[in-house]
Amino acid sequence: MKKLGMFCLLLVISLPAGAVEGEQVMYAGGTAPNLQAGVLGRLDTTSETMLSFESAGNKLIIPYSKIDSYSYDERVARNLGVLPAIVVGLVKKRQRRHFFNISYRDENDLSQVAVFEVPKQMPQTLLAVLRTRSPQGCKANYLTRCNQGN
Repeated sequence: MKKLGMFCLLLVISLPAGAVEGEQVMYAGGTAPNLQAGVLGRLDTTSETMLSFESAGNKLIIPYSKIDSYSYDERVARNLGVLPAIVVGLVKKRQRRHFFNISYRDENDLSQVAVFEVPKQMPQTLLAVLRTRSPQGCKANYLTRCNQGN
């Protein structure tokens, strides 16, 4: 029984989190009619006027001026329960997933939402871009820290 427990613990520790890596961004869900939840693509922040998500032939354009709000959220990759989380936490740092929720208005002025999972090195950059190019969308909370230079 003890060996089975150790095997299960090692299996849980060694499993990948399924998080995005490198430059990949995942459209986690939302109201975009031409995108399926879970599709991988690339988020382009180089334009001065719009944020775009490109994936396998589909493109979602979000004009910065049409963004109503955005928020950043960091979640634990796997919820294990109390005891396994403590054990895994003692052995290995728990992996986290990073999400951006963007509410905007489309070309027909209808409210839309897009949720993106981004790699761990992207949140600070994307927050800086959104704060600069879409300051009207920043709703003050402890996650986005509106109008601060950090």
